[in-house]
Amino acid sequence: MRAHYKIIHTSCHGKWGSLEQRIFNESVWMEKNEHKIIIIAPKTSPLFLKAKEHKFKVYAIDFKYFSMIKNYRLLKDIFYNEKPDVVNTHGHKDSRLALYAAMQNSVPLRILSRHISSHVRNSWSNRMIYKKLCHYIFTTADYTTRHLQKVFKLKGMQIFSMPNGINIPDHLLDKELARIALATELNLDPGTRFIGFAGSISREKGVSTILKAFRIIKPKLSKYHIAITGKGEDKYIKFLKNLAQDLQIETHVHFTGVKEDIWPYYRGFDCNILPSKDKNGIPFEGIPQALLEAMYCSCPVIGSKSGGIIEIINHKKTGLLFNTQDPSDLADKIMETLQDNNATNKRVKAAYELVKKHHTIDVMGRDIIRIYRLHQVLKEKNYNAFQDSLML
Repeated sequence: MRAHYKIIHTSCHGKWGSLEQRIFNESVWMEKNEHKIIIIAPKTSPLFLKAKEHKFKVYAIDFKYFSMIKNYRLLKDIFYNEKPDVVNTHGHKDSRLALYAAMQNSVPLRILSRHISSHVRNSWSNRMIYKKLCHYIFTTADYTTRHLQKVFKLKGMQIFSMPNGINIPDHLLDKELARIALATELNLDPGTRFIGFAGSISREKGVSTILKAFRIIKPKLSKYHIAITGKGEDKYIKFLKNLAQDLQIETHVHFTGVKEDIWPYYRGFDCNILPSKDKNGIPFEGIPQALLEAMYCSCPVIGSKSGGIIEIINHKKTGLLFNTQDPSDLADKIMETLQDNNATNKRVKAAYELVKKHHTIDVMGRDIIRIYRLHQVLKEKNYNAFQDSLML
């Protein structure tokens, strides 16, 4: 049984989101456990730059449409020279080329990771990618797994739900100190309390629903403000600021920007809300890292009934769920969270235990290695059976 693997990750994306963080964090964990990592990504992408800075071996490929033939040849050469044990692709453009090039070079294990829950068409090209070119598919949520199983008639051993595992911080700031620090950062009274959002600030994340819900309950929550932490397009943030003005809550809504160390903010929130909405009736969320991080920080969580959110928020057990895009229902859930301390504390403890047991980077890394070794065992078993048949 091979103890250590050479693993190549490919990504066509040029941003720094949960997908790219997943690749980088998983790679760092694998390296710490003595596996060798190679990253292939566009040379200007944050993933490529961070991997290079970390001293991972990197190859620059842009995965643009007009460079397909050139990129395919580059990938074939890389796989031939590096002889990886595993090739794991993470985007549609890189999967088409990298999985085919890996198959042509007889790479022992080929994995396609599907990071979002949006639906996939049962086209000829998709059937090739999902059924022929890869050995296994990793998803980030059971919702996505069930969808792909149905569309492509996949067997249980062909696809695995592999949610992102969070990196556990060395220590967590005291909750009261974190709250006061956030109030000080925003030039507010030290007694201010916070309803929070952390993540990508976009329409799909449904941030406007938080503002509308807060307008309903603001008269009952004189000490509370909203803290929105993360990055978004200027146009959408301007929309949210205008909405806050229209709702007459602009003095209580604060945008902190992106934070390298997000943990103190979760600790400073009295609750963290993820109000994601579906795209054309189809969920796009996998299991959200922002919720897992908040849960580990003992921050009460509230989420919409969308995609992978419902897989970690067990209503009234690990958090509260509200009807998607329903500000009134969200307002009720916020009040329930802030007013019923005993029930909220029980949910907080259950949520922390869930994350600690199932959703850390260590758990995720060990689960992935089990799949690698399972494939190796099955391959050796099939090879031995083939050899035995030759002797008959």
